[in-house]
Amino acid sequence: LVDHVVRHAVATKGGRQCTQLIDAYCGSGLFALSAAKYFEEVVGIETAKPSVDSAKANAAANGIKNARFIGGSAESIFAQVPFSGQDTSVVIDPPRRGCDQLFLTQLLNFRPQRIVYVSCGPDTLARDLVVLVNGGYELKHVQPFDMFPQTRHIESVAVLELNEEDVDETP
Repeated sequence: LVDHVVRHAVATKGGRQCTQLIDAYCGSGLFALSAAKYFEEVVGIETAKPSVDSAKANAAANGIKNARFIGGSAESIFAQVPFSGQDTSVVIDPPRRGCDQLFLTQLLNFRPQRIVYVSCGPDTLARDLVVLVNGGYELKHVQPFDMFPQTRHIESVAVLELNEEDVDETP
């Protein structure tokens, strides 16, 4: 699962690779730290302070210098991110309830080039994908992962790219 997420976060689009990564709902930094070597700058965002502290400790323990972790409030989750969405991939791994409308609105306004959405709830993934596709993203790929055999639980990874036809090129 981690390799799959990282591979899609770093994938090129038209020969152009994203240079920044945001790991939203980053927890202890699994995706951010696993992908850090492929990006110039990585920002993990988490609302739970103990998780931010764990992510920072994990980065230090692994000698990763290009990743930083910040505690964000739900109302302004991207406010502390020091770059735009232009050359950015965003990995999101929300809780089973999926993303709330406030987060999705902020994500659409940030307009990253690529979104890699990790979900443990196929119903909430489908709901949130409708919002993202209607917001200018094209669904490129969905891959289920049966990590909990003989249960109803499944992880899925969806990859979306910004639809260039919807991008306003004016400054």
